[in-house]
Amino acid sequence: MSRTLRRIGIHGHTGEVRLDQPIAREIGAEGAPLTNIATWSQMLVALGGDGTALRAARAMAGRRGLVVPVNFGGLGFLTVAEESDLDTAVDAALAGHWPVVGRRLVGAMVRSRSGVSRRAFALNEAVIRSIGGANAVHLRLSVLGSDLGHLVADGVICASAAGSTAYSLSAGGPLLAPDLEALVVTPVCPHTLGSRPLVLSPRDALTLRVLGGIDRVVLIVDGQQQIPLAVGDEVTLGLARRSVRMLQNPHRTFAQSLQHKLGWQVSHRRSLG
Repeated sequence: MSRTLRRIGIHGHTGEVRLDQPIAREIGAEGAPLTNIATWSQMLVALGGDGTALRAARAMAGRRGLVVPVNFGGLGFLTVAEESDLDTAVDAALAGHWPVVGRRLVGAMVRSRSGVSRRAFALNEAVIRSIGGANAVHLRLSVLGSDLGHLVADGVICASAAGSTAYSLSAGGPLLAPDLEALVVTPVCPHTLGSRPLVLSPRDALTLRVLGGIDRVVLIVDGQQQIPLAVGDEVTLGLARRSVRMLQNPHRTFAQSLQHKLGWQVSHRRSLG
């Protein structure tokens, strides 16, 4: 178990601060595993890029605590403030001045041929693809009560609205407003022109059965966790009931993030004449 690092007082609020082990090692302090901190904390401040925000969100999913992601890295699309605005974001969270939203996670249930089941959750996306080469995977798709047939592709991305701006977008998937509860299913480099992205409702689920592949096939959760898959394994994906509470910056809209972080642009006004 971790011990309290120190007590702080910010604008009339008093509390205890504990550090994740990697940060604690950098400054020579005592830290605790992130899973332990998540069970204890009322507010988890994630200092880093999008990867750090994703790890924090999965740790806090299903808990009452709040995630405050601050960009100390590169893109930082999921973050609510830059490094220079850290104090502003923490003060706003403690005072309740900024809104808090619940983001539903993508849930994945893996059922192996042996009957063993394993569950995983992702804030951005769950991806089935091969590892170790550039060979395609062969999958059987079932969705909306129908068998969609045999898909040959480099992989399949199942993303939340938050994840629609990440890997799915790069693979040709649509942009979804962050408050929209939906699941985006995007084939990666499919071998047929008819395999197009799908947008499913929160009530729908997608089942993928692994038919084979030359290389190892895995389920990758938020680009950080890998679950190996074998021929005959089935993966069911959909929006989970589990959600994570995340701080929002009222001064940074979704449209502004698209412009400033992803370079969203429109052409200058042109004459119709």
